[in-house]
Amino acid sequence: MKRAIKLKSLGGITINIHWTFLILLAWVIAANTVQGLTWDKILWSFIFIMLIFLSVLLHELGHLLVAKHFNILTKEITLLPTGGISYYENFPKTSKEELLISLVGPAINLAIAGLILPFIQSHAPIWEITRHFDIIHEDDFLYKLHLVNLGLFAVNLIPAIPLDGGRILRAILGLRMNYFKATSIVVIISKVLAAVLLVAAIIYFNLVLLLLSLLIFVAVRSEEYVLHLSSLIKGIKFNEVVINDYQSVQGNSTVQEAMNKLMNNHSKHFFVTEGGIPVGTIHRMGIINEAVKKNYTLPVISLMKENLDFFNADAGVEEELKKLVAFPNRYYPVMERNIFVGVVSLMCILEYLILHQRTTKEHEKLKALIKNF
Repeated sequence: MKRAIKLKSLGGITINIHWTFLILLAWVIAANTVQGLTWDKILWSFIFIMLIFLSVLLHELGHLLVAKHFNILTKEITLLPTGGISYYENFPKTSKEELLISLVGPAINLAIAGLILPFIQSHAPIWEITRHFDIIHEDDFLYKLHLVNLGLFAVNLIPAIPLDGGRILRAILGLRMNYFKATSIVVIISKVLAAVLLVAAIIYFNLVLLLLSLLIFVAVRSEEYVLHLSSLIKGIKFNEVVINDYQSVQGNSTVQEAMNKLMNNHSKHFFVTEGGIPVGTIHRMGIINEAVKKNYTLPVISLMKENLDFFNADAGVEEELKKLVAFPNRYYPVMERNIFVGVVSLMCILEYLILHQRTTKEHEKLKALIKNF
C-alpha cells in the first residue's frame, strides 16, 4: 500500500505501518496536551497506542497463519488502525479458504477482549463513561484496551472492502457465483457504506469514521479497476498475449556466468531453466549479492525461488486475473502441451488491449488502468 513506513522483516515477511497510525498518535498526544495532563499521563496514552498496534499485528498474523495452512504465502503486510492488508504470493483456491482466512482476524480481537474481561469487572458500561476516550488513565488502561479490541472486531465485520467483512461477504457470495460477480456486489455495498460513514464523520466530527470511509473509497476504486479489466479481457486466451521478451539463465550456470548476462541487460528477474523449461526465478540482486561474497562458482539453481505458477496457453486470461493484478510486473511462464512457449504479465496484456481497442474512450480507460498499476 502507498504511503506506508517499513518497520522490519519478521520471518521473511516485510511489516509496514500505514501513515494513519501517525495521525492516531498525533491525535492522542494533542488531546492530552489540551487537557493539560502531565507527561506520565501522555506516556500511558503512548503505551496504549503501542498495544493497539500489537492487537492489530496479532490480528494480521492470525490471517497469515491460516493462509499458510492452505499453502498461501505472504511477502508483506501493511498495518492500519482498523486492521491490516496482506500481499499474498498466491491466493485462496476456494471461497471456503478465503472465508476461513478472513474470519480469523476479527476472532483474535474478540479473543483479546475476552482475555481482558476478568480484569475489568469493576468498570461501568461505556455509555456511563464521562471522560474522553482519547485520554488514557492508569486506572482505565485495560478497560479501554478491551473496548478497542471489541471495536476492531466490530469494524472488521463491516461488509465493505478492504475490511475482513467485505472479504467474508465476497467469500459467502462466491459459494454460489463467480468471483467477479461476487466482487461487483460487494463493491456496490462498500460504496453505500463508505458514503454513510462519511456523512456520520461530518455530523459527529469523528476522525476515525472519516479515515475509515476514505480507506473504503480508495479500496473500492481499485476493485472497480479490476472489474473493468475483467470485462475487457473476456474471451482472450494466453496464447494471444504471450511474448518472448524475457531473460533466463541455465540452472547449472555459475554466478560468474550469470554476472556476464547481467552486464548486458537491466532485467530485475531471470527465469532459471532446465531442459528449456522454467523451474524458478532469481532476482538480479540475488546474483549480485553472491558475486559480492565472491561465490563465483555457486550454481544459480541454488539461489532461485521455486513454486512457479504456469499458465496454460489455451486458458482464458480472466481465469488468472487475480494473480496478474496482484503482481502486474511479474512475468509468468506459459505452457502449450508441456512446451514452454513464452511469458506473460499484466502490463503485456494491457498493452495488447490498447493496441486492439478501436475507440478513443477505451484507450483513455486503459491508460488509466496502467497508471493505477
